Amino acid sequence: MLIARWLEVSLTRKELIVSGHLVSLPGGQEGKSSRSAPQPLARTVGALMRQHREQRGWTQGEAVRAVPVMGSVPTLSRYETGTANNQDPAKVEAFLRACGAPAEVVEEAARCLSRMKSSPAWANPSDVVSEPLSGLFALEATSKVIRTYQENGFPGMLQTRRYAKALMVDFSRAHRDPERQRTYRDLIARRLEIRLQRQTLLDEDDAPIYEALLAQPTLLMEVGGRMVLREQLRHLYTLAENRPRIHIRILPGTALHEGSPLHPSVMLFKPHEDSVGRAVYLETRNRSGELLVDEEEVEMYQASLDDLWLRALSKCDSMDVLDEHINRLRD
Repeated sequence: MLIARWLEVSLTRKELIVSGHLVSLPGGQEGKSSRSAPQPLARTVGALMRQHREQRGWTQGEAVRAVPVMGSVPTLSRYETGTANNQDPAKVEAFLRACGAPAEVVEEAARCLSRMKSSPAWANPSDVVSEPLSGLFALEATSKVIRTYQENGFPGMLQTRRYAKALMVDFSRAHRDPERQRTYRDLIARRLEIRLQRQTLLDEDDAPIYEALLAQPTLLMEVGGRMVLREQLRHLYTLAENRPRIHIRILPGTALHEGSPLHPSVMLFKPHEDSVGRAVYLETRNRSGELLVDEEEVEMYQASLDDLWLRALSKCDSMDVLDEHINRLRD
């Protein structure tokens, strides 16, 4: 595994990843350490370096002797954990090549380092973004293909500002403690900007192919009211019509006669054209998530998503259904 390996790094006590589980609400940071966590993309690069060093059979000391440009064992350690102030692209490339990493891995590391220069708002975990969730963002940022199935809402990468805000406000209202309600409401604006910042990944020249499969009942869920939903559906229609790397398909209820999805919210990440480094994220709304990296499990979910995609409506028919629901909400 490529990307998934870095997720083994231990986290703060209340944000542990155990057996592939990413446990933490976005922003639920009581008891959080004041130490800044590594940038997710830096950790991804570090994980690639560590993985290929270990495959070569080198200790860190042996690796530094073989690749003197790394300088010292402490420096290499900071690179591998993603805690170095700056990871020098030339050093990273020299190290990976010395370790015998294939060309696509060297290129992947270079892309990560290039993306880090833009310093996106979600780059470092904070009171707004938990470290596990920022790890999910790193998976998005390093994937060539992302395919998602959503049964109870629209993917965060495709949400409008008003729809996303309505979801966040609903969650804040669910807290019984008035103080926690106020704390969460105070952070909504920042969380909202982070969610919208994530969407800029789809604007880049090397943006991943993004395939969204939506259960048809989702189009009826008036989160935030009729006009918010109508705006959201119009946004989806525009993306489907004008963005060649974004593919949106509607799964009609009749398609479930041949079998139901394995989970109500599934995301498949493919960092390469082949099966190397694939991961599946199962999301439970406002609660926790589970990251699957076992090849058998990932293959099972990918096969399920492939099957659902074949049963979904065509692009033209999906856009017609979106248009019908947009018109339904006109008044």
